[in-house]
Amino acid sequence: MKDGQKKNTIFLVVIVVALILVVIGVTFAAFNYSRTGTTDNVLTLGDLKLTLQEGNEINISDALPMSDEDGLASAGFTFSLQNSGNVPIQYQIYLDDVAVASNEVALDEVFLKYSLDVNGSVGSAALLNSLGTGDSRLLTSGTINGSVTNQYVLRVWIRSDMDADIQGQVWKGKLRIEGAQVQ
Repeated sequence: MKDGQKKNTIFLVVIVVALILVVIGVTFAAFNYSRTGTTDNVLTLGDLKLTLQEGNEINISDALPMSDEDGLASAGFTFSLQNSGNVPIQYQIYLDDVAVASNEVALDEVFLKYSLDVNGSVGSAALLNSLGTGDSRLLTSGTINGSVTNQYVLRVWIRSDMDADIQGQVWKGKLRIEGAQVQ
């Protein structure tokens, strides 16, 4: 083989290998992707669509402490998770903290309780910090089959045993979804 042909062959092999690596990387990214909501209230992950009806953030401000009975009866934040594809997808929905504005005082999550209704099944009251903290607060996880939509209602309220010292404080959260196609 001549020296020029050898260089062309090596160059062609390098290009083919690089192209294969790019295709593998793009394919992996299409089926394993995590993204936090932005100003839109619909987040799409491959065939998964997370829709928050009330807006982008979950905001607890100017709220008073309430009993679990009242917290469970509150309207809550409604959202849905839809798998518009045909393949089952494993998912995790996180409730991440959002920084409060510089002129606001952040409410510590130890003062908060929550419940999560799934497809009409009413959740029970629990401490929010029992889910974890910050960006590791796993709200729910599972596998959603193709052409299925799950409906959720998330309620977050201030515990009834708190006093007025927390009045005017703010807590903000945002839903985040991670998912991967079931192999």
